[in-house]
Amino acid sequence: MANPRNVLLLIADDWSPLAGCYGSSVIQTPNVDALSTRATRFTNAFCTTPSCAASRANILTGHYSHTHGQYGHCHGIHNFHTGGHMPSITKTLTDAGYAAGIIGKMHVQPESVYPWTHDFQNVEGSSRNPKGMADRAREFFESVGDRPFYLHMGFSDPHRDFGNRRPHADHVEMRYDPADVPVPDFLPDHPDVRKELAEYYQSISRLDAGFGRAIQALEEAGRADDTTIIVMSDHGMPFPGAKGSSFDSGHRCPLLIARPGGDEIESDALVNWSNIAPTVFDLCGVDAPDGLPEQSMVPILDEAHPDGWDETFFSHTFHEVTNYYPYRALRGRKYKYVRTLYPELTTPLPSDLWRSPTWQAIEGEGLDMGRRSTAKFLHQDAEALFDVENDPVESKNLIDDPSVGEVVEEMRGKVRRFRVETEDPWVLASRQGGEEGLGQ
Repeated sequence: MANPRNVLLLIADDWSPLAGCYGSSVIQTPNVDALSTRATRFTNAFCTTPSCAASRANILTGHYSHTHGQYGHCHGIHNFHTGGHMPSITKTLTDAGYAAGIIGKMHVQPESVYPWTHDFQNVEGSSRNPKGMADRAREFFESVGDRPFYLHMGFSDPHRDFGNRRPHADHVEMRYDPADVPVPDFLPDHPDVRKELAEYYQSISRLDAGFGRAIQALEEAGRADDTTIIVMSDHGMPFPGAKGSSFDSGHRCPLLIARPGGDEIESDALVNWSNIAPTVFDLCGVDAPDGLPEQSMVPILDEAHPDGWDETFFSHTFHEVTNYYPYRALRGRKYKYVRTLYPELTTPLPSDLWRSPTWQAIEGEGLDMGRRSTAKFLHQDAEALFDVENDPVESKNLIDDPSVGEVVEEMRGKVRRFRVETEDPWVLASRQGGEEGLGQ
């Protein structure tokens, strides 16, 4: 199949892989499910950091957050910015003559790293408004004519606050009964949790409507036959033990890549958001900048079980400036190794999660976080090894189990090499703290 030259990237805010095509029997996502019938759907796709701004900078630069420098949020007093020397999708493609459009939420700085030829960040009725987002997309397509393009549409659903109490033009809300929504096994089954999950599901269905309208706008513009559609999220669900945490519940995300005329393929490749930028460059036929740490997914889009895609790295440092909790991790098929750099710190919660009825119930009533201990969540070990095949909720740390000693040594060594090779500034801090195996 010849690669199309354009890319439409539809990115959600805090969306775990909850969709019909991902096996949910409750959620209503007809547009994502329809796209899935002609897309490569990844079942092991992970953000590298479960925090909005750092993750989006990772997507757009192709570099891990400890390398690109936007360690956390960029807005207000938090004020983290991507390093001015960093490459980006938008900079590389605009230099190659592409039109680059941003609609809705971007949440990265500075403009010199992320230049846009068409800026529609201020969407009428908010970036939760399916019609408003699609109307801006139509303006973009009309403006660019026949030029090759990259269009980045940042939806604010299903970020907490959920946006369910305000009207959205020409949109009929899908509402859910709290009794019907399944409670993830890392959360307690509590009325406040169920109520929030029902609201979360409602905002996912509105997100799906927004995706559908955006794809319709692409088709109406006559650009569907030469455009790849990428559907993804910045990170996982906005609940304690997911967003802002090292667990798979914060890192695992939906990812669909639909090329014109593509077939439905379910891929079990382990990929992360550092693979997105080289994939976009590959799809567009534009040379990738030197030094990107990961490779394009284009060669494996027609494969369900590609060789050599069996592990992927995570790297997180901040959410908000007050949420300092750096860790580095390696996720394999059976085991996951997590190195928490400052285990003496209490695990911080993003402010929206700390204020949530879910966390207030957990803290106020002394509840455990489902199958995980709340105490162990708040005070994590310096090193952890989880058997994610048999313990997907990551509740039992096997780091001191002699039967997996060789696995620990191998994964520990790979994380150390990853940190050195990607120029992790925290390597020096670890050396000063006496950690061996990190070079000189």
